[in-house]
Amino acid sequence: MVHVRAAIRLFIVFGLIATSPGTQAGSANQGTQMAQPQTSPLHSNHLINENSPYLLSHAHNPVDWYPWGDEALEKAKREDKPIFLSIGYAACHWCHVMERESFENQEIAAILNEHYVSIKVDREQRPDLDQIYMTCTQALTGGGGWPMSVFLSPELKPFFAGTYFPPEDYYGRPGFKRVISEIAKAWREERRQVLESADAITQSLKAHFEQPKGQALLVSSMIAQGAVELMGGFDHTHGGFGRAPKFPHATELMLFLRYYHNTGDMTYRQAAEKTLRAMGRGGIYDQLGGGFARYSTDAKWLVPHFEKMLYDNALLAPVYAEAYRITRDSFYLDIVSGTLDFILREMTDSSGGFYSALDADSEGEEGKFYVWSKQEIYRALGDESEDFCRYYNVTEGGNFEGRNILHITESSDRLKQDHDAVAFEKRLADAREKLVLVRAKRVRPLTDDKILTSWNGLAVSALAAGYRVTSEQKYLDAAVKNAEFVRSTLWRGAKLTHSYRRGRHSDGQFLEDYSYYLRGLLDLYQADHSDGNLRWLDFAAELADNAIRLFLHDDGSLYMREANQADLLYRPREDSDGALPSPASLLIESLLKLGRLTGNNAYTSAGQTALRALSGLMARHPGGMASALLALDYHLGDKIEVVIVGDGPERARMLGELRFRLPANALLAVSSNGGGGRPLFEGRSARDGEAVAYVCRNSVCRLPVTTAAELGAALEAVDLR
Repeated sequence: MVHVRAAIRLFIVFGLIATSPGTQAGSANQGTQMAQPQTSPLHSNHLINENSPYLLSHAHNPVDWYPWGDEALEKAKREDKPIFLSIGYAACHWCHVMERESFENQEIAAILNEHYVSIKVDREQRPDLDQIYMTCTQALTGGGGWPMSVFLSPELKPFFAGTYFPPEDYYGRPGFKRVISEIAKAWREERRQVLESADAITQSLKAHFEQPKGQALLVSSMIAQGAVELMGGFDHTHGGFGRAPKFPHATELMLFLRYYHNTGDMTYRQAAEKTLRAMGRGGIYDQLGGGFARYSTDAKWLVPHFEKMLYDNALLAPVYAEAYRITRDSFYLDIVSGTLDFILREMTDSSGGFYSALDADSEGEEGKFYVWSKQEIYRALGDESEDFCRYYNVTEGGNFEGRNILHITESSDRLKQDHDAVAFEKRLADAREKLVLVRAKRVRPLTDDKILTSWNGLAVSALAAGYRVTSEQKYLDAAVKNAEFVRSTLWRGAKLTHSYRRGRHSDGQFLEDYSYYLRGLLDLYQADHSDGNLRWLDFAAELADNAIRLFLHDDGSLYMREANQADLLYRPREDSDGALPSPASLLIESLLKLGRLTGNNAYTSAGQTALRALSGLMARHPGGMASALLALDYHLGDKIEVVIVGDGPERARMLGELRFRLPANALLAVSSNGGGGRPLFEGRSARDGEAVAYVCRNSVCRLPVTTAAELGAALEAVDLR
């Protein structure tokens, strides 16, 4: 992609080798306790007034850090100094390792302060900067991750990059002190060559991102090709994709379940189920408190990096809900409940907003809050200890640094078979409850309590999915409270806040906030059957109007930020999936659905235009475009809508029928009072106040039905593969 000869010349000039810890160090991203000064700090820098927990954790480093902004950028130009840009986030283990080793080192700080303008960025607050410079880092080094360490000219052009650097040279990896010393020397003595390389790298990056992506016919074979490509990387032994470290890949698993629904091919259902069961039984899932860690360090899903991210849990809960809808296996339902209960218990602000992450470390040790010695369990459980330890595979030697990560294996299943299943599960539940109380007395991992609108949108979708399969009112209530909070607090002057913490809002408009929250509102509208549910549809339309205006180019490209941002090297896009589904793809699917729900063809047209713009990428790299393929599946598939008008006891039974029978991709609209004249409700009314259901496929409707049994039969008739 990038012409890297210029960068290689610089590696030679600096006397360094290209470093790429990649998934081994830089992207290990273990959580850690956010650094807090224990005594009166010796130093304070320009981060002291920031609102990000990650930035604040660096506010007392001897490095004279600046936040990204005019003051720092103008200083670099005025003093003719290169910029050292360090990007990370609060739950990133190696970010904090590099802080302790290098950024708290007085000698290293002195070099940075003399020769550089040092800028620290929270990647979760500035995903646009992260995307630009991560692309550069990956191109120059062959890998990427956090902490990201990039050296820029005062004009923001990158000329050297890496991830984690040890403070001194270590096993062939140059030490950070040598890196910054050699680069400073090259800036003084080889300026022309450095700037030529920066220009070449920048032009290559811009050319790559500005080149036309091409278009292809939007056909169902793209979905099949994507499923086949993903299956090529499937681990048939342990589930999941690829080798260790292993990430959940929730979007890809949802695509497998959708592909199974469309084709009946059990291979994909079995692959999805194998993965979901392995994760839900493994150490990546908190067997006591619920919720998933970010990823597993091993192929068997046993040893996690213990940080818990809101987005992982919000993306996984709907996949488990869909697996339950398909199989009716209570195992999946238990994971849905455990995951959502974890979010409500540990990641929810009193305002209704959801926090971003929990760190991995407590008391300076990774995972200490979550792991157990056998002796601790025996002290807590007494006579119940033996079966509990056998079931969760607890041993004297442990499986993680001498202690135990609880997990379930085939031997656990055999143990349960030797007992009365109901009574045995009750004993396990009682034991888990006791251990949760014991664990609560430990020092807790710290919480990154900033509220990201985008991730909150994913959480609303998860809660709506959970409510659909569990009928637990607390999930719907939490989704409603969050939407009310976002509508009243984060939607200001027709602008959607990206990051919020303790009354302070970030600046800038980001596609991911509009995309993910629009999706959440559509899911909430279909889950909330109260008389006030139309407000979610109205809010969704407001967000869609803004998103189209701010981010959609005439050629169908969807950009991460609004136009004319002077502090960006180029205007970035994020077309393929990463740790999160592509915001562009989720917006496309939501626009297509919003067009059906509102009857506004402008949304449908915008979604189709943007989908065509992605078609070339989908044709060439379908395995990296799972969320786009899900949008394509909706675009190509039959449009099934269920409208229920009226009230009365039969309506509740109809909604119960829909709990499992509503087809994938079908839209649901419910109103007791006629839907406020919205197109889906036109000409449709209740009978003497009693509920009537209308089932339509491709705008052709069957005769209205008045009982849950009739509704089930109508759904059976329209949901044809």
